[in-house]
Amino acid sequence: MVFDLVDPLGAKKGETEINMFLDYSNSADQLKWSPEIEYSFMDGHAIELELPVENTTLSEYKVSLQGTLGELFQGRVIHGWQAIGRRKNDEEEYGADLLYLNDYKFSDKWSMMNMFGFRRTAFNENGEFIGLSNNSLFYMYSKGFSLGIELNSEITERSYRYRLTPQIQYAFSKNSVIQFGGGPSQLNEEKRTEWLVTSRLIYDF
Repeated sequence: MVFDLVDPLGAKKGETEINMFLDYSNSADQLKWSPEIEYSFMDGHAIELELPVENTTLSEYKVSLQGTLGELFQGRVIHGWQAIGRRKNDEEEYGADLLYLNDYKFSDKWSMMNMFGFRRTAFNENGEFIGLSNNSLFYMYSKGFSLGIELNSEITERSYRYRLTPQIQYAFSKNSVIQFGGGPSQLNEEKRTEWLVTSRLIYDF
């Protein structure tokens, strides 16, 4: 939920999704929200435009590409890649992420999504590389209701920062889904622990 796929791996050509990400920090009194639109331009490949906003200020422009590499282990694993480019408006800097993705189904009920890669914070002398890891475990309680927990990690030469987000997912219909969760995070410049409440509203067609 926090680190979003562009589209599900293996999505068919023509599939389109719009969603809204909401993230509130009580300690910082800040609401981050991001409208997103995603489109599969060919089988297994998709593009996304995201506009992250902090309170009322547009902070970044983000464009993501995602591709599917195929299936492994008799279809239990589907894997792929994701590349993200961003422009930070306040600093007029460009950065990028590159990630390897894999989705593993243990059974009809249990599954795990993993994302590993790195981030270049800026393409100038001030930029640095950050290792990225996102690991999510899900349990499908029923066809329309799932429970999950997500761990986001950022690793540098000098520090480790994390965000942990227990969450639920409920499908109102075949096309509309809400995700809701919250938990502790140190993914901030001060590396202080703050508690965040998060939601994502999804509609696909």
